[in-house]
Amino acid sequence: MLNDKQIQRMLAKLKRFEQVLNEKLFDVVDNVDMAFYQTDRPLHAIPDIAAFKSCRPGMIWGEEGAYGWFRGQYTVPDHLAGQDLYLYPVIGGYEALLWVNETPAGIFCSKIVEHSHGNHYCNMIAGSPPSGEMINLALEYYAGHQVRGCMPFEESGLTSFELVYKGVSICVKNKVINDFYFDLKTLNQMADSLDSSSFVRAAVINTLTELHEIIFYSPEQVDDDLFMNAISQAACLVAELLDKLKTADTALAPTAGLIGHSHMDTAWLWPIDETVKKCARTFSNQMSLMQQYPEYKFIQSSALHADMIRQHYPALFTQIQQQVQAGRYEPNGGVWVECDCNIPSGESIARQFIWGQRFTRKYFNYTSDAFWLPDTFGYSPALPQIMKEASVKYFLTTKIAWNDTTDFPYETFYWQGIDGSRVLTHFNKTHIWPDPQNVLRYVVDDPQTNDAIKEKTVNSSRLLSYGFGDGGGGPQFEMIEMTRRIKNLAGLPGTHHTTVSSFMEQLENQLERPSFYRGELYLELHRGTLTSMHQIKRHNRLLEVA
Repeated sequence: MLNDKQIQRMLAKLKRFEQVLNEKLFDVVDNVDMAFYQTDRPLHAIPDIAAFKSCRPGMIWGEEGAYGWFRGQYTVPDHLAGQDLYLYPVIGGYEALLWVNETPAGIFCSKIVEHSHGNHYCNMIAGSPPSGEMINLALEYYAGHQVRGCMPFEESGLTSFELVYKGVSICVKNKVINDFYFDLKTLNQMADSLDSSSFVRAAVINTLTELHEIIFYSPEQVDDDLFMNAISQAACLVAELLDKLKTADTALAPTAGLIGHSHMDTAWLWPIDETVKKCARTFSNQMSLMQQYPEYKFIQSSALHADMIRQHYPALFTQIQQQVQAGRYEPNGGVWVECDCNIPSGESIARQFIWGQRFTRKYFNYTSDAFWLPDTFGYSPALPQIMKEASVKYFLTTKIAWNDTTDFPYETFYWQGIDGSRVLTHFNKTHIWPDPQNVLRYVVDDPQTNDAIKEKTVNSSRLLSYGFGDGGGGPQFEMIEMTRRIKNLAGLPGTHHTTVSSFMEQLENQLERPSFYRGELYLELHRGTLTSMHQIKRHNRLLEVA
């Protein structure tokens, strides 16, 4: 029997082992020769092939604000026929849009780096293609631009725009490694997050101890067959435990609704032309994930962003319309763009809803019932009345939880406006991982941060939207794999994929004696951002008068 100190050391080793496995999720099986073209123009279609020149690994490309286009073809060989194929480029740059057969098909992102290869680093280009199928490939890489003194650019290490093209590989998923990696990640987090007195945690520790004695922590020290045989043995142990922990007894268990999301600032640290491209990269990634994961759902707010795709990427917009009709892509939010609610007049905010609702009704046959506004610095007490007039009955945000002085007492309540109008309000969570650690933290209990459900006599459900924002591409496939691991798992809240609209409707039906809050939702953070620039206030007033 291991003592507590030995258990902690073992868990630390298993946590580090996740990184070893992460580098082995894909096997490189081939390479693609690419041609290259560079421009400073934000194009919305693949340039003519005559503009391209040949390139070789080691080629230097890029300058500030430049777009590097890489173009090639791949013919599926006999030995890869019927397998899902993925593209793994090592090119540098900040973000990239993948094109497959002349259509936007995903994102590559090195801005948010949790692993050495970055995020959204290996994207599917063909599902079970036949032998001899030709796949036309293109990559539009943005070299980036400098915004001195502003995160996240300094964190990314993006200080030079001379980038190195190292090559583009064809990959397949290593199924054994993938299954074991996500199972292990789940158990590691349960061991770390469950209460020490939990019998579920005890069972997890026992299984982790067994596999600790089987695996090889340093794969470079043993041959591949020995390493993989050990992984296969350990994988059976882990899968067996997870099957035992699956439970259907969730009558009184708290629940978490899960939905993919990528909050997108329309104008922040980049020009509007780059916002258009960030939307194309992120939304095309959702189409790819929906093809790979039938249960996956995504919410996109800001009708303006959908209109950007309609104007510049019509084929992608058609795909989005199809997924909206299928109930998997939710164009909810109610407004034209996620708007400030402090400086603008009531007339301005009313027009946000008019134009937002008109667009979603016209192009998606959809009327928003929720005002999705995660990142505005406070909320006017006039909003409930305006929302109700626009057929919006739910309000969701995350920002009030950022208060630096007062801990707001509710996360689910009725917000009453100046005229007495009431809307059901829910403080959800965004841009997180859907894993054991987070569902426990934001639903059940977290004494250190007080982020969990506060009034457990009123409500037992929380909406968690996961994925990277601001051009980060939304969810990675790894996140959806984790949603599969945590579903109906003993010791964790029940989880299910949902839309915001469905979640809020169910939430309203389940509430027991909810609290009411009257007046402004004041954010105790970012103070002075709306008053320190007199010029902005003056011109805003001139626009209102006009």
